[in-house]
This record gives sequence, structure tokens and C-alpha cells, in this order.
Amino acid sequence: MSLPKQCCAGGSLHTGTPTGTITKLHGLDVYIASPPSNQPPKGIVVILPDIFGWTLPNTRILADNFAAKGNFLVMLPDFMNGNVFPHDLIISIKALDATGPFAWFTKAYHFLKLVWRGWPFLKNDKARLVRPRVLKFFRRLQHSHPELPVGAAGYCWGGQWVVDLCTERDDDSPEAVKPFVVCGFTAHPSRLKLPTDIEPVTYPLSIAAAGIDQQIPVAKAKQIEDILKAKSAKTKDRGVEHEFVLYEGVHHGFAVRADENEGHERECGKQAEDQAIRWFTKWFERVDEGHRSM
Repeated sequence: MSLPKQCCAGGSLHTGTPTGTITKLHGLDVYIASPPSNQPPKGIVVILPDIFGWTLPNTRILADNFAAKGNFLVMLPDFMNGNVFPHDLIISIKALDATGPFAWFTKAYHFLKLVWRGWPFLKNDKARLVRPRVLKFFRRLQHSHPELPVGAAGYCWGGQWVVDLCTERDDDSPEAVKPFVVCGFTAHPSRLKLPTDIEPVTYPLSIAAAGIDQQIPVAKAKQIEDILKAKSAKTKDRGVEHEFVLYEGVHHGFAVRADENEGHERECGKQAEDQAIRWFTKWFERVDEGHRSM
């Protein structure tokens, strides 16, 4: 069993009130943030969240920001089927970094709390259950919104699925017929196998990595960066590029749960948000240019 600390650093709940709506779409509960009403959306961004799931206020506020700043239609589905990690355990995750004479007692208490209350999520978080749910939603979304390009943004837990969505299928399954996304973005992804998961990436992928991250330490970050640079060099002439940005001095989780009292981490979180918006804008516009030239 992977310790919660290993897959999601602490951070904090953000202030602010989500302004989107909740509906049912393609069999899943979905939080939807719409772009300004006077403009058609450039494309659809589907967010795959961290282990705290689709109900975390931080992630919903992020969806609202994407919609407002990027002019995207943003969807945040419940890919976890209701099995989110309890939000108040953010405090327990942060407590695992406690220091001092009684730190061992504090850590033991919060570790047991994490295991006890997080077990329902951990036992249901299986690739064989989640992956079909993710792929089905994206394929149905393409059928219901054929006029709009689709991109995926993944944070921590969701990052592994964005990498998967950006990988070309070479089998005879229905998934191989058409790409699920035109591009993907992920911040501090978790559970990646290196180099196995990154080498087959086919479609434009942007990564925002944390400088302090147990999931992707510096050596692995460098490995990912080198692979993506080499891939871009080979495919740039064919219109496919990748991007890797390392944010020094910030922790895993900074792009969605940066501590609002920590200026550098908060600023880097905003920079990662801008990185994602620029990335989706770039590739959505290329799709639009391609349609207009036909």
C-alpha cells in the first residue's frame, strides 16, 4: 500500500467560492465551468484531479479560472466514482512533516488516521476500475461535442491518466481509432513508471514538475525532461512538441493546493496555471487553424 504522503503532499484548502454548475454527463457527476457567455469556447478541458477528488474547492476554483482566463469549457468529472480521499486529511498529511520532541506521537496518530479513513479510497483506486471509466468518458465526450477539441489536465493522481491519454494506441481496439485528446497538461504527476510511461507519449504533453517531490525527485525529473526534449526534436517538423518546466523550491501539490501563506509556492502555482492555459490555447488554436484551412 502506498502511503498517502507519497502520493499527495499537504498544502491547504483555498479561499474562494466555486461558481460552476453540477450535472450528470456520460454516466458521471461532473462540475462544469463555462467561459464568458459572449464568446464560444476554444475547446474543452477535462480536469483529472488529485486524490481529494472532484469536490475539492481548490480544484473547482482552478476549473473556474481555466474557463474565465482561457475561454475554455471546463469539466471536472467524478472519475473516482465517489471514492475521494477525505478533504480534512490534508491536515494529517501535513502533520507527517512534524518535528520536535513529540513528533513521533503526532506522526503515529495522523498516520493511523490516514490509513483508517483513507482506506475506502485506497482499496477502490485500481487501474482496472479507473481506466475504463476515464476512456469511456473521453470517447463519449468526443461524440457529443465533435465541434470542439478536447484536452486533459491532470494533477497528482490525475497525471498518470493524462500521460496515458497522450499515448497512441497501436492495437485493434476501438480506442486506437482516434486520439482521446489533442494535448495534455499535468502538474506533479504521481505513479509514473520511468521511462516506460513517458517514452511512448505521442500527442503534445506539457509537465509542470515540483522541485521537492517524492514521486518525481530531481534525477527522475531530468530523465523526463530529456525524453520529452528528444521526442520534440524528432516530431517538431510534424507539428508535435512537448514541454517540461521544473518549479524549484516548491512541493508536490503546489499547482492545486499551494499554501496561500507561502508566497513563492503560491506564485509558482499561478505560473503553472498560466502554463496550462497557454498550452491548451496553443494546441486548440492549431486545431482551429487546421479546420479553417480545409
